[in-house]
Amino acid sequence: MKKKPVPAVSVPPPWLIPWVGSAVFLTAYGLLLFHPDLHPACPENDTWNLPVRWSVLSSFREGRLPLWNPLSAFGIPWLATWQTEAFYPGTLLFTGFGLSAWNFSGILHLMILSLGAYFFLRAENQGPFASFLSAAIALMNGCAYNHLGSNSSMDTMAWIPWLFLAVLHCLEENPWGRFQLAGFFTLQVLAGYPQIIFYTLVGLAAYAIFRKGWKATAKLLLPLSAGLLLSAAQWIPSVEYFFINSARLPAVHDNPHFFLPPENLGTLLNPTALSRGGLPDYVVNPTFFYFNFYSGLLPLLLLAFGMVRWKTLRPISRFFLIGFLSLMAWALGYPLMALEVLHLPFPDFLEPAKCWVLANVFELLTFGFILGDLFPKPAKWQWVLLALSIANLLWFVGAHPLERNLTPPSPLLDAQAQNLKSHLGSGRVLVLPDPQEHQRLYTPVPDPAQEPLFKHFVPDSNYYEFLPTATFYGSTQPSWGALDAGFYFQYVFPRDNGALMDLLGVDLLYLPEDRLPPHYQKIQADGHWVLWKNPSSLGSHFFFYGSPQMEDRKKIFADFADGAAKPLQNLFLDPSRPASLAPLAQGPPLDAGEVALPGGDKSGIVVVTQNATPGWRAWVDGRPAGLYLADGMFQAVFFASGDKKVRLAYEPASFRLGLFLSLLALGGFLAGAGIKKTRMIRRVEPIKIRRVSPPAFRRPFQALFRG
Repeated sequence: MKKKPVPAVSVPPPWLIPWVGSAVFLTAYGLLLFHPDLHPACPENDTWNLPVRWSVLSSFREGRLPLWNPLSAFGIPWLATWQTEAFYPGTLLFTGFGLSAWNFSGILHLMILSLGAYFFLRAENQGPFASFLSAAIALMNGCAYNHLGSNSSMDTMAWIPWLFLAVLHCLEENPWGRFQLAGFFTLQVLAGYPQIIFYTLVGLAAYAIFRKGWKATAKLLLPLSAGLLLSAAQWIPSVEYFFINSARLPAVHDNPHFFLPPENLGTLLNPTALSRGGLPDYVVNPTFFYFNFYSGLLPLLLLAFGMVRWKTLRPISRFFLIGFLSLMAWALGYPLMALEVLHLPFPDFLEPAKCWVLANVFELLTFGFILGDLFPKPAKWQWVLLALSIANLLWFVGAHPLERNLTPPSPLLDAQAQNLKSHLGSGRVLVLPDPQEHQRLYTPVPDPAQEPLFKHFVPDSNYYEFLPTATFYGSTQPSWGALDAGFYFQYVFPRDNGALMDLLGVDLLYLPEDRLPPHYQKIQADGHWVLWKNPSSLGSHFFFYGSPQMEDRKKIFADFADGAAKPLQNLFLDPSRPASLAPLAQGPPLDAGEVALPGGDKSGIVVVTQNATPGWRAWVDGRPAGLYLADGMFQAVFFASGDKKVRLAYEPASFRLGLFLSLLALGGFLAGAGIKKTRMIRRVEPIKIRRVSPPAFRRPFQALFRG
């Protein structure tokens, strides 16, 4: 008896996938591409991402590196803050096109992430279909889409699959593997998110050990070291600032190590798991919004099925599945919670929640490995699975609220800023919402009409109109310098009876407070926000004549807050310990700032109300001078009778050293790549091959699916 022939399974040809993928891509992100003023609603975009990008953009357009930001928190080292991405190539998009490039940058990095996942899976011998499924999910999963406007985290995440691909090439002795690893690692460091980079390195080391054993990590040392040298101009100033001269603040007071709440696991199943009463998830729980792992129900069922069929999985699939589950457990903080119970210290830098990026990449790759292992042969149902998975994510992307941020120029913000400027003297503005107002500003409800969400002049928005503000809502605080809102409340403000605001040079106070001590003058009220003037502010600098005292920083601020000390009568300074030594250069640079001295026959000390961060240099009438820490935070320079001016410049040695190492390493990298290419050309005999050209519409995509 003859067996009936099994009918052949008809599946779409490989070249069809890119065209379908392009159509899906335009469906998902076409609105953001054609309307660059629209952005995914995210409170951090307003208070951090957009202002940072605008500040860096302004610096580059003025022809200067963003080494120092004088507008926020009495001045902060801008280059040392990694998320500015000062040397990252993607910043050129913003330099050329302004903030309208914001959506293009985020979507471009989604494409980089997606292609990286595809090529890595193909290099690990996964079929085109399984690889494409993971790549498609990478384009639209909740974790990536929610961070579309978070430039630094999105840009850092985009290069992780490419780093795994480069490690694989290194271990397989690919001629260009080490160059690839050095290059991709450089891009990730320049994109700048220290904890994400740290967890990526841990993941790369684990992958290398899994593939070739412990000795395999030695093959990664040289290219990773080269990457560190290439990016030295970025990370050396950061190390100086974050690890030597700054104190880490807890992200959440009742969650100092920023563990992910267990309820965030709901994001694996439902992108709006915590929404209540029509409020978006980021209003109900901001941490839920930031760490949304939603990638669709069908891929998660596939992952669960792979756990059930554990024995049929290849070792590489098991590695990534175990890695994903381990990273999720780490993000929830369980290993470190055990150390806390045992009272064993661990560095705050570990910040478990920051491994969410690597966990997301492991999840995406795990889908591809499991699908390829369990269903290696193509079938019609797989295309149905793909279509349903994409439709599920398209619904999530389409339902996400959008907003129009106040991007320059903005008539609303300009009018508000001009109002403040008209009352501003030589000092700065203090913007200090109470906890309730801060919550309302930081987690706004999207307007169905997509009107701007900036209803008030909130911290960090000063970058738009270049107003100096005393407030800084960041995750780090210099050990001397930037005062967070907690410090003001800690030292009795705003109801203090002392001269703390006078010392800090705060001319205007903008806060939801209807009653202040009598020496403040109420100018106007906007709802329950009130603008106050401080007539006794000392402004940007003042002069002290007398003998300085010595006290610890806490005592200094307490004395000024309760009235025991007054700025012009009391100066706290240690003359034996300068914050910066006298510079070696005999003259200041051309762009150095200048403070005119009062003249006369008195010697004294000029106090500039700007952070005395190491790296600042001072010259008095052209003579190099030491710079001291005054009143626990500010810059102080001694002058003699007859001196006419003090000039100040920020030129940290860490940046000069880092830039020198980066340029030296770049020259070596390019020379090494050139030598490698020359040797390969000499070894290969030219062979003439007659090629048959594929149809024109296939050519751009056919290379993706060979093999």
